[in-house]
Amino acid sequence: MSEPKPASEFKPPIPLRATTPESWAEAAWEDPEGLLSDHAHNEKKAALTALSLVHAFSGHPRIPLLLARLAEEELNHFRRVLEALADFGWSLRRDGGSAYAKGLLAHVGEGGSDPLLDRLLVSTLIEARSCERLHLLEKAARNRGVLSDPAWLSFLFELERCEAGHALTYLRIAEDRFGARVPDRLDAWLDWEAEVIRGLPHRSVVH
Repeated sequence: MSEPKPASEFKPPIPLRATTPESWAEAAWEDPEGLLSDHAHNEKKAALTALSLVHAFSGHPRIPLLLARLAEEELNHFRRVLEALADFGWSLRRDGGSAYAKGLLAHVGEGGSDPLLDRLLVSTLIEARSCERLHLLEKAARNRGVLSDPAWLSFLFELERCEAGHALTYLRIAEDRFGARVPDRLDAWLDWEAEVIRGLPHRSVVH
């Protein structure tokens, strides 16, 4: 694994309209077992999301393969987070659901928009927000000495980098399928996402 880059080099994959304060990461690390359990469930659901979208692109020469690779990467991260939980002697906790995801999905199809376009943009935003928050978690872990093994910090950086790539992949798929309809719809989604994320408490979950 490569060494994590300095925090000053961080750039979000898309310009989110609500910035998570560093105090969120400090609160999240109060329960590392819960935090890692939540992220394991996130990786599992991200893999399932990618696979569920494959059928929408049957007959396309490239997009199903992109989604399959994305799902494979998510499953790899799911396994590795489970391995980390086991290494620390922790158990995978029950999935408590995601108020963040539910808040976003409530807007799918709003205003008569194509649900597939909205699902792709929701995935774009979830991955972009995960990237931002994993960056903050890595920074806080360094400061607090939480999971201070260099390999663990490198893994957090790897997750951050992959989430950025996934966000851009979903956005490019949306642009490939929907073209000029994407910018205006993404603009609306950025406002909705900011509203949802600002309404959530600071807890030991990624979103």
